[in-house]
Amino acid sequence: MSNTKRLVETTKIYEVINKINEKSGKEKQGGARPPHWEMVFWWTRKPLIGARAVIVASLLPELVDIKDFRRMIRLDANTPHREPVYIPESLKGYFNEIKLLDPFAGFGSIPLEAMRMGLDVTAVELLPTAYIFLKAVLEYPAKFRETVEAVKDRRRVLMSRLIYDVERWGQWVTERLKEDEDIRELYDEDVAVYIGSWEVKCPHCNKWTPVVGNWWLARVKGNRGYKRLAYMEPVKQGDRIEIRVVDVNKEVGNVQTAKVDTKNGVIEVKGKKFVVPKPNIVARRNEARCLHCGNVIKYVDESGTHYVSRGSRRNLEWYIKWALKKYNEGDERFARQRLLVKVKVDKELVFEPCSDEDNLKLERAKEKVKKLIDEGDADVPLEEIPQYDPRSIWVVNYGFVRWMHLFNPRQLLTLVKLVKLIREVGKRVEKEKLVEGWSEDKAFSYAEAIATYLAIALCKYADFLTLSTAYNVGFLIVQHTLALRGIAMNWNWTDANPFANITGSLIRSLNNSFNGLDYIVSSLNSATPHNQEKEIQIKTLLDDATTLNKLNEKFDIIVTDPPYAYDVAYTELSDFYYVWLKRALSDSDGKKLIPRFHKEAFFKKVGAKLVEIKTQWQEFAKREISENPGRFLDEENRSEVARKHFGELFSQALISIREHLKEDGIIALYYAHTSFEAWANLIDAVRKAGLQIVNTFPLTTESQQSIVRRGKLSLDTSIVVVCRRLTEKKEAMLTDILPELERETRKYAEFLVSRNFVGADVLVGTMTGALKILTKYSRILTPAGEISTVKILEEYVYPYVGQAIAYAYSRKSDVSPIQDSNALLYTLAKVLFGSNGVKARKMGSGEIVLLCLSTKVERAKAMQFFDRNREEYTLKEIKTTNPKELRRFLISKKINPDNPIIKNPVDFLHLMCYYSLLMTPNELREKYNELSYKYPKEADEAVKMAYVLYSLKDPEGELCRRFLNTLRLVK
Repeated sequence: MSNTKRLVETTKIYEVINKINEKSGKEKQGGARPPHWEMVFWWTRKPLIGARAVIVASLLPELVDIKDFRRMIRLDANTPHREPVYIPESLKGYFNEIKLLDPFAGFGSIPLEAMRMGLDVTAVELLPTAYIFLKAVLEYPAKFRETVEAVKDRRRVLMSRLIYDVERWGQWVTERLKEDEDIRELYDEDVAVYIGSWEVKCPHCNKWTPVVGNWWLARVKGNRGYKRLAYMEPVKQGDRIEIRVVDVNKEVGNVQTAKVDTKNGVIEVKGKKFVVPKPNIVARRNEARCLHCGNVIKYVDESGTHYVSRGSRRNLEWYIKWALKKYNEGDERFARQRLLVKVKVDKELVFEPCSDEDNLKLERAKEKVKKLIDEGDADVPLEEIPQYDPRSIWVVNYGFVRWMHLFNPRQLLTLVKLVKLIREVGKRVEKEKLVEGWSEDKAFSYAEAIATYLAIALCKYADFLTLSTAYNVGFLIVQHTLALRGIAMNWNWTDANPFANITGSLIRSLNNSFNGLDYIVSSLNSATPHNQEKEIQIKTLLDDATTLNKLNEKFDIIVTDPPYAYDVAYTELSDFYYVWLKRALSDSDGKKLIPRFHKEAFFKKVGAKLVEIKTQWQEFAKREISENPGRFLDEENRSEVARKHFGELFSQALISIREHLKEDGIIALYYAHTSFEAWANLIDAVRKAGLQIVNTFPLTTESQQSIVRRGKLSLDTSIVVVCRRLTEKKEAMLTDILPELERETRKYAEFLVSRNFVGADVLVGTMTGALKILTKYSRILTPAGEISTVKILEEYVYPYVGQAIAYAYSRKSDVSPIQDSNALLYTLAKVLFGSNGVKARKMGSGEIVLLCLSTKVERAKAMQFFDRNREEYTLKEIKTTNPKELRRFLISKKINPDNPIIKNPVDFLHLMCYYSLLMTPNELREKYNELSYKYPKEADEAVKMAYVLYSLKDPEGELCRRFLNTLRLVK
């Protein structure tokens, strides 16, 4: 590469950002999702089109025609990631001999797209689980590209040897599991899913009572009403609670016209009324109710004595937690598992109560698991679950302190059997290839690849096979364990038949692996034509981004998505996969695991010996770049220690990354923070690393339903931060750079607003102007010494950004800038946050801080413009053109339309909007003149606000247009 300015460094990139974000958003949902994402769940995966755009823009010169850029990344294709990058002959030179590094490679979106362009790619991950997933996504499809003649659908075809063998050995595993006598007797062939819960012994009547969080079995909606309604209800029979299934469809036929009150559990259809029982457990209130005696089950002391209230007693625990802890310790006198309903597939789903025989199968499995544990079988995951962060792994509060506790006996036995079968596959594949004449190294490596894909399918299946799963009654599917931000306690868990053709079964999980691998192989085979002849260069490394000790080369571009301060606890949560991967991909002598495949991921060298790494959290938690106070329980001020830890490691990572960047190289960081502290942290880290920010732009990275969404501005957005090496260390006086700050922020704001960019685009783009200046200098000084980044942001940058944006909108509207701080805050909230339309603008606390700092309005005073619900803030804005509703809105703001007392320009504007609906033009003009005489400053600022807001496509914008038209002020 040369020092030529690149497209990614310019404002030209903004011309296509909206389209890229549109395609990225679609890619995260439904049929546009890349198939390999379904191989196994991972918490965050960046859209391929976004990664492709960033990489290509980092290589192309700034003078490239933006239309050519669109064509190259296939932006106008229906699903761009399904098409190869198109590189015209005239631009091929920008892609030749290019090295790309992703030091936080995650699930591999960035490296995969780079491989499709023929770049020399290095992907790095700290965590063994992610490292193994990367090998499957990146390395093996590139390494084993041979084809083989096979019979498919009764036709002989050429297909990838890798796909063929993964599918062949997946079928072998399935068949052997079906033949296993221990497994065969545990599952009924016609049952797809069992739905179970916990039973506890009531401390009042001493009888066993199920604790059920949801009695619904089906509540499926169609386009014209309900399609399926069913529920279960408890029936007392002697000392037992039996389960009765009520299938409303069977009772009345078509339920399309049913009226369903989900809150109260009432169904009314065709003159009949059905009442769904209410849950008899409410965990957030520490309350359960016995289905026999009806008494409330509350607290217990260490001796097991029950209390209905805490009173003055300390050291009491909720009885349910206490009972489940006892169960997990091996004392089953107070809690046990019970299967309630089985779901059969007969054209449509059929619900039946579970029988005593069904529950006896759990007991038989328990005996077999107990035998394995007693014999010291190494394939039972006895490793500890970290207990320091119950916010991520909530089940530890109920005594689930070992990974084996997450599974009922049948689930656990099934997974252990699969581990042994996959281990056997590795041996058989290696032997088969040696017989075929392959070299020892290649045969071993290929066996590792096949076993790895099967182990990933095992992980996918395990995710759908725990006591933390749930049954989704709206879609009639199993909801997987890791669907939320942690591992939750569920009172209605599921147990899926491995051989059923349903979401989450073993068969489906294997199919996900086949289809995902097929997509990757096809993507690489149809890669950019000028690179089809070239061997794909990919290195996957298990390394720490803060040191990158295994790298001794430099890179042309470094594109990466570093961890976020309050990110998912990857180290701890991905141990859920790690304990199974380690077993399936290692050997065993029956008592302990022995290194085999990926030994660098599962074992560490201690002296001359290889010692098993028990868990990731014990080995890597404090090396992961994250702000997790739970990891510092031994520290007094652990929150502050965790915050400092994140900042230091993030800075170290940027320093390490810079050391591996060529002199003319470019770094593009995904940065999913918009908070005040996050910007300060980024600026400090960039300056410490000797880098300068040269551009930023927003990029869609998460789906609207994502579990890792971080704040209202960044619901689905990361900021791409583009950096270059700082050529020289310079210091500057604050007074000297303030004119630069003001000039650059105004320049960016005017450019973006004049070209009709909105929302996050304008905010992030305007911040770019400030970031370029701040990171140009290694130190910024005042007469009193160096000034902190936090202070610069708080006192100068945010106010300049707010003023620059307001100035840009005012200039576009051909009015003088808004001066009143309240008017400025409200206007910025309208133009920067939320979308046009009738939906309310909702913000997080970070956005409130941003608005307050940008306008110099105290937080307490700013609250007059928002309704608060915990940490969510809704702007008090006009959302209707109905006069009665608008009047109620004004009164809710303590504004009497009949005799108004106006406190600020926002009140004035809202009154004018209301009057514009009721009054004739002459009456409105008279009212305006009357109030503007009384409140001249408020009137003047309100008119400026109306000019800025009238272009918004929402009710308030419409009323602003009406108000200005009536006053004949529209320009």
